[in-house]
Amino acid sequence: MRPRTAVFAGIAATFAFAAAWHGPVGGAGARIAAEGEELTRLNLEYYEMDQVSGWMQRGPLTRRIWLAGEADTFQRRELQRILRGLPQVSDVQWYRDGGGTVRAPIVLPLVFEAELAALSSFAIGFILTYLVALRRRYIRGAIV
Repeated sequence: MRPRTAVFAGIAATFAFAAAWHGPVGGAGARIAAEGEELTRLNLEYYEMDQVSGWMQRGPLTRRIWLAGEADTFQRRELQRILRGLPQVSDVQWYRDGGGTVRAPIVLPLVFEAELAALSSFAIGFILTYLVALRRRYIRGAIV
């Protein structure tokens, strides 16, 4: 097998395994969403915000929590600040019943985050392997 083919096969396998882990085989995306929604519900109960509900954005699944319900401006800001501190959450927005757009930062879908993490791990392993092979080649050349 040619070296380029092996590298591209490794990248393709990395994509496939990361997507499978995130989706149907590992269910990591569903676990992250369930944990995020559970922690959101527990925080809302702790602060006695029974009239507010929260859920993770799906389709595509991201680390954004949407909140809906009755709250004044201070409560909205504080809930956003508190819930952004959760490890599964990167953004918190309030849902508008009337529709319209919400200006919010771009949040990558979780499948892309898993792919980027897997590719960065593959790249680190590839670079370390290259450095070890380079060192072996240097040592072999110095001894002979």
